[in-house]
Amino acid sequence: MNESDDDFEEEGEDDEDMTENESDGDDNNPTSNWLGITPASIRKEILKQHEGRKEKAKRFLKDFQGKLTLSHDWLRLGYRDHTRAPVKHESFTCLAAHFIDDNWKVRKWILGYTTRVSVPLEDVYTYHFRTAVESFEIGSKVSSIMLPNDEDFDEKTVDAIKKYMGDGSVSVVYCCADLFRLMVDDLYSRFRWSLYEELRMLVSWGRCFSTPNWNVTLYHYQLALDMHKEDAFSKDEIYDEYDKPSDEEWVQIETFCKLGGCVYKVAKELFEEGGYSTSNVYFHLLAELKVMLKKEVDGAGGESESDGYFVGKAKRMLEMFDKYWNGMFLVLAAACVLDPRFKLKYVEFYCSKKIDGDEGSKAETVLDYLRSLYAGYAASDICQKPICSVATVEPEEDEDDEDEDYGDDDEAEEDKEEKEKPDAYKDFVLFQEFLKFEGSSSPREFGESELDAYLKEPIIEWNKDFKALEWWKEKSQTYPALSRVARDVLSIPISRATSYDAYVTEKREPPESVLSMDAKAANAVMCGRSWLPLIK
Repeated sequence: MNESDDDFEEEGEDDEDMTENESDGDDNNPTSNWLGITPASIRKEILKQHEGRKEKAKRFLKDFQGKLTLSHDWLRLGYRDHTRAPVKHESFTCLAAHFIDDNWKVRKWILGYTTRVSVPLEDVYTYHFRTAVESFEIGSKVSSIMLPNDEDFDEKTVDAIKKYMGDGSVSVVYCCADLFRLMVDDLYSRFRWSLYEELRMLVSWGRCFSTPNWNVTLYHYQLALDMHKEDAFSKDEIYDEYDKPSDEEWVQIETFCKLGGCVYKVAKELFEEGGYSTSNVYFHLLAELKVMLKKEVDGAGGESESDGYFVGKAKRMLEMFDKYWNGMFLVLAAACVLDPRFKLKYVEFYCSKKIDGDEGSKAETVLDYLRSLYAGYAASDICQKPICSVATVEPEEDEDDEDEDYGDDDEAEEDKEEKEKPDAYKDFVLFQEFLKFEGSSSPREFGESELDAYLKEPIIEWNKDFKALEWWKEKSQTYPALSRVARDVLSIPISRATSYDAYVTEKREPPESVLSMDAKAANAVMCGRSWLPLIK
C-alpha cells in the first residue's frame, strides 16, 4: 500500500502552501520563535499524535469482537459569509465506522476525513471504502455499508465496494434522513424560487441568511397557510401592498404542509424526541408513515385540478417511500424483533394488515433471517461468553455546553414540562391498533436456542423511553450469543444525520474549524477527536 492510501490524503500542494504561509507569519511573532511554537510545529505534532493513535485504533478494531458499519458522507460548504477563517477546502468526504462497544455505548469513529482533489474521478466512490478497509485492516469486521440515497452508487459500484470486505456478504442500508429530504424536495419542485421570500415579507417571520432546514420551512408555510384560511390577508389593508401567492400556489403550499407534515410527524420522533435512535425504533415508525401516505392517496378522490395535483404528489411520495421500504425491510424488521417491546409480534401484526399487498407472510422471512444470523454467532466459541464491560474515561463536556444549576424549583418545573409533553404515539393509528393485537391464533413451535427462548418470553410493557441497549446489556448473561447479535444489528445506523442535522435541505456542512486546515491536518483532527475516549 502506498503512503497516500495509508494516510488517506496526499500532501502535495497543501504542504507547500502550509510551509509558505507559516514562514510568512513566524518572523512577526517573537513569542512563537522564543518558545519554538509555530503553525508548522503544531501541525507536525498533530500528525505525530495521529500516527500513534491510529496504530492504537487499528489494534482496537482488530481485537474488537463485534461488527462494523461503514458510512459514506459528502459534506460541502454552502453559505460562506458566516465563516471567519480563510477557506482552504470547501468539501470533505467522511468515511466512518459505526459500532457498539463493550460498554454498550454507540460509537462513530471517523476513519477518513478527506478532500476529493487527489482522488481519480472514476474511483471517487470506491476509494474511501477501499483505503479505510486496507489501512485499518477491517475487511472481515464489516457487516454493512451505509450509503446516501442521492449519490451515484449503482449496483456495479456497490459490488466493487463489497469485494474489499471479507466474503462479500455485506448488507447495504440507505440513509432515512436522505429519504425524508428527497421526499420533501419533491414537494418543492414546482414552487417559484421567490415564493418563500414573498411569504417571509408577508408574514414577517424574520430574515433568513441561509437556506433553512425543511422543518423550519414547513413551520413557516403552515403559519402562512393558517392565516390564509382565516382570510387574514384580505381583512387587513396592511397586506395590500405585498405580493401574495396565487390560488394555484396556495394549493401547492397546502399540499406541501399536509404531506410534509406526515413526514415531520415521524421525523420528530426519530430525530428529536429520543436523541440518537438505534435501528430498533425505525420499523414501526416508518410503517406509520407508510399508512399515513397511503391514507392520503386513497382519500383524495376528487377530480378538480387541485385534487389532481395533491394526488400526484402523494403518489410520488409513496413511490419513493416504497422503494426505500422494500429495500430496507429485512434489516429494519430484524432490528424490530430484537426490541423486547415488539419481538416478532409487531412484524406479524404488520404483515396481517397486508399493507404491502403481499399474500405470503414476510414474518417468516424475517424469522428465517434471524435464525440464520444467530446460528453463525452460536457456532463461535467466543459468542458463548457474555460481553464484558471495560473501563473508559468519557471526554469532559465544554463549559459552554453545561447547564447551570438554578436550584430545585427550576428542575421541578422542567420535570413538570417533560411530563406534560404530548405523546405523538396517541395519534399514530397503526400503533394504537398494534396495542390491541393479540397475536396469531396458532402459537409457533420454538426450540431451545437463545433466540427461541427470547421469542417465547412475553413482550415487555410499552414504554416510549425504553432503551434497548441498556436492556440487552443487563440480559447479556442470560443471552450471551443473542446479545452479540443484538449489539451488531442495533449498531447499524439507519440515518447518518441526527437531531436537527437530519432536516438539512442541502448537503451537510463540514465544521468551520477544519475549513482553513490543510487536508492531512483536518483528517488527523477529525479522526483523533472521534476516537476518544477509547483511544488516548
